[in-house]
Amino acid sequence: MRFYVTGGAGFIGQHLKKKLASRGHSILSDADLIRDRMITLPKTGEVCVHRNSEDAWAKAFKQYKVDVVVHNAAVVGTDVVALNPAEATLSNVHGSYNIVRAANAADVGVCYMGTTVIYDTPAYQNQQIFEGAVRKPLTYYGVQKLAGEQIVTTMAKRWSVVRPLFAFGDEGDMNSLIAKSIYASLQNKESVDIFLDPSKIKDYLHVSDYCEAVAMICESQDGWGTDFNVAAETPHTAAEIMNIVSRVVGKNVEKIVRWYPKTDYLGNHRLSSAKVRRQIGWVPRLDLEGGIKATYEWISSSSSKNYNPLKYLDEAKSKGTDLLQHFPKV
Repeated sequence: MRFYVTGGAGFIGQHLKKKLASRGHSILSDADLIRDRMITLPKTGEVCVHRNSEDAWAKAFKQYKVDVVVHNAAVVGTDVVALNPAEATLSNVHGSYNIVRAANAADVGVCYMGTTVIYDTPAYQNQQIFEGAVRKPLTYYGVQKLAGEQIVTTMAKRWSVVRPLFAFGDEGDMNSLIAKSIYASLQNKESVDIFLDPSKIKDYLHVSDYCEAVAMICESQDGWGTDFNVAAETPHTAAEIMNIVSRVVGKNVEKIVRWYPKTDYLGNHRLSSAKVRRQIGWVPRLDLEGGIKATYEWISSSSSKNYNPLKYLDEAKSKGTDLLQHFPKV
């Protein structure tokens, strides 16, 4: 099949393109679209999902014979959305509308990269979250992503929704506790802000396993017209995860972490991935410690010289933005 991945320069996008190519699929690159004078984002060079018209997108999908658009482009994270809520709304909501209408015009399937923060997480503190759980996002980011998902599921002719739980990894990971703490330790930072409660349970999934799930879903007839939650199902408290990070790094990383427990509106957050395991046959390949080791090795390497997962925290501080105001009070 021929795929186009929106937001292809982002964390999930980079890894997904590599995974799809490794499975024998061809990828439409942004370079082709840029030659056709489609408008790009100034910071990343990606083709912009909302600044280009639906007609321009439909023309491109037809011209390059795209079979599936993986709609991954989004401004991601409560803190990042807080820095530019207007642009985030255009990308996460209007951009989704653009892509869906263009895909319909070109008879292209849309696989939407969702998020589990759309759920009413306070209601599921003592149980796993299944696909049909109550939706009630508590942040502006979550509201935007739920709107994007509803656009896809109600308007797209052929659609699939895939939601990762705490995907982490190496290149492009700008949000995870794991990447931020490893980077801060290697940079000898005195402290790093983490908007989590160390006593609450999280379930981190390595990005390579998530991308394999997306690829398998798109390849399967059973992957369309439905949604999937994808999780490793190896839950640990945030503090326990920091202990594993410390063991991998070889020093006490938790001593530099500044926890903000009252911002952890997700609390205990665990998904059931029974549906994708049963219906698609997906299983994760990396355990948590193996994924953390792979992340540490990459961040330690010369390949990561331009990588800084703390840039948005630094940007907020430089602008005087109080990120605590953008998290619900627990």
